[in-house]
Amino acid sequence: MKFITLTLLVLVTVIQLSPTLIRATMVEGPTGDVTCNPMDVIVPCLLPLTNSKILPTPHCCQVMVEHQTCLCQFIKGVWYVQALFNSPNGQKTCKACNIPFPTC
Repeated sequence: MKFITLTLLVLVTVIQLSPTLIRATMVEGPTGDVTCNPMDVIVPCLLPLTNSKILPTPHCCQVMVEHQTCLCQFIKGVWYVQALFNSPNGQKTCKACNIPFPTC
């Protein structure tokens, strides 16, 4: 448990200290144009992305569906974003939200 807490603290610190590493781009999504900013998904889905015992909330799933076209970009992006989305918990979160995990 201490390792997970430490990992989360380090992740949040790195994300806050390096906003220039995250580039947002605009793509056409299922509900219109979407800005592909991983922070828009990480914030509401952080717990299920980092803890296999926590299911995503309806809000998390709504955000995941809206950003579905961005998932490949997130998986190929900055290392800490890759670590969240390209992980067993990332795949589990997609499955729980009825989103097919992308093959990029």
